[in-house]
Order: sequence, then C-alpha cells, then structure tokens
Amino acid sequence: MPVVAFVPRDMIITSLDLAVAASAAADVMTAAFGLTPAEQLQRRDIFTEHARHPGVIARGAFDGPHLAGFCYAFPAGDHSWWERQVHPRLAAVAAASWLTPDTLELTELHVHPAAQRQGLGRALITSVCDASPASRVLLSVRVESAAARRLYTDLGFEELTTPFLFGGIPPYYLLMGARQPLRR
Repeated sequence: MPVVAFVPRDMIITSLDLAVAASAAADVMTAAFGLTPAEQLQRRDIFTEHARHPGVIARGAFDGPHLAGFCYAFPAGDHSWWERQVHPRLAAVAAASWLTPDTLELTELHVHPAAQRQGLGRALITSVCDASPASRVLLSVRVESAAARRLYTDLGFEELTTPFLFGGIPPYYLLMGARQPLRR
C-alpha cells in the first residue's frame, strides 16, 4: 500500500480498496452524519457498488489500523442517478459541459468527527484529485455545511448553481466546480 501523504497525528493517507473498506467507510459516514442503522447499511451497499465504477480513485486516512476519513471520485459522464439529478441544474446555468469524462465527480468525502479540523479533508481531496488526469472537479455540498463550503472554496471551487433538492427531499445542495490542479 503506497503512502500518498502524511497528515497530523501520524495519520497516513493512502490508496483505499473501497469494496473492502465499504463497512468502515459507512461507519465513518454514520459518525459524521448520525445515520440510522438502515441508512448505514444502504451507504455500505452504495460504496460497494461505487467501488466497481470504472476509473474510481479512493483514498483513506488511517490512524493506525482505523479508518478516520475517506474520499473517492470517478470520471463524470456515466448518466448515473446523481448526474441525472444535477444535469438540469447545470444546464439551467449553461454549465452542462461539466458532465463529461474530463470532469472528476468527487462522490464522497467524510471524516470521523474525532479527526475533523486537522487537515484530513483537504489532504484526502487533493490526494484523490492529484491522481486524476481530469481537468475539472465537480461536487455537491449541503448548503448548511459552512465548513465544507469554506474548504472547497479555499481549494478553488466555485458555486455553479443555486440551492436545490435531490429528488425533492431536504436538505438543500449546491454544485461546486474547480479547475485542476486544485489551489493549495
């Protein structure tokens, strides 16, 4: 397992086999968002499915043997459920060109609450994006997540849309995009 980056508290960021780590990743997301047991199992299954996506790039932050955070992405342009939801929002602002294989879709980024505010999110995102030849990165972020939006803005992301609901269900989200390489 090649080491990609070092971060505070002797945590190591390295490649992550998302299929193998799907349960641990769901545990991290559950801790970060307070998911129900049913939602946690659903996320585990989604992560396992996403692990089979062509071109997936996944990184994990490890505190010893424990997964403290993870991030993964894959090339856009596959007409997934997420893309079908965001395409009309991007088209409405003349930004539908963001959904091409030259765009990296930053799918998930989660850090366990005990490991937050230590630079792990930034290190995970940059590690994933640096491993991709894509010229742009696209993500969705919860409107009320001010800390995440600040991080993304610091990395060079700009808001591309106004707030919207996925499938008509709260919370509200924004789409943000950045050109590669990300700002450091």
